[in-house]
Amino acid sequence: MKKQPILLLLSVLTAAMFFSCTQKTIKTEEKDFVKKYYLSKDTTKGALSVDLEVEIPFAFTNKEVLKSIRGVIITNLFGEEYVSRPNDSIVLLFSKELVTEYKENNQPLLEELDSTNRYSFNNEHTLSGFSLLSDKKIYVYGIERYINMGGAHGLETRNYYNFDLKTGNLITEKDLFKSNYAPELIKLIKKRIIEESKEYKDEKNSEPILNLEDTDYWTDSIKPNGNFYITDEGINYVFNPYEIAPYYLGQTEVTLPFKRLIGILKPNSIITYLVEKNAKQ
Repeated sequence: MKKQPILLLLSVLTAAMFFSCTQKTIKTEEKDFVKKYYLSKDTTKGALSVDLEVEIPFAFTNKEVLKSIRGVIITNLFGEEYVSRPNDSIVLLFSKELVTEYKENNQPLLEELDSTNRYSFNNEHTLSGFSLLSDKKIYVYGIERYINMGGAHGLETRNYYNFDLKTGNLITEKDLFKSNYAPELIKLIKKRIIEESKEYKDEKNSEPILNLEDTDYWTDSIKPNGNFYITDEGINYVFNPYEIAPYYLGQTEVTLPFKRLIGILKPNSIITYLVEKNAKQ
């Protein structure tokens, strides 16, 4: 009877060792920072609102792959100069840089204004970084950013990064699609914009798109832009404001199921296992 706890402990240790040896996904830690910085002692003259909520990679079985992935993510979140910084210090340092720039840009203007002027210099910087697909082969990371510099409106953008966990390199369209894929992919993207507008109508009772030429989309600008994220079911493209349409149309996200992409996907690519898995469902 006394041997049972020992055997149980050995079983737990063995399982833990097995798990640690087979774990392949990127591990991240969340770093949050929220603060408002006033331009002057008079709080009515404006402030910079900073809201940062990001996941930062910190562990993976292959350290060189981790270094490569972390470098790309940190560079696109904060800037290349932050790659060498410890994860714990990055959001605070970035926030300090934002407030320094905010004050340098706005304090001279504030000093020029008459004391009776009621104009306020309100700026905002909201940043979110998050993991999406994360398995043994692929790691997908998304960045959402909203910046308002006090103009008529702010600008919200979304950008995505798909990594090969074997090499740490970004997965590009050329890695996924056959040569001369662009014409067919453009046709599919345009078709899906129309189809999804009809699906949206069913949900929101809005007017569907019947012909892109009759809309304010810049049809010649609709083409693969490298800003996509891989899912279990397909590839989603995201077009930010001013990319394929005026600001008021906002962002356009296009969902491309694997079943619709079969004709232009490369055989035996890094996503083949997802395509095959999806086909069986």
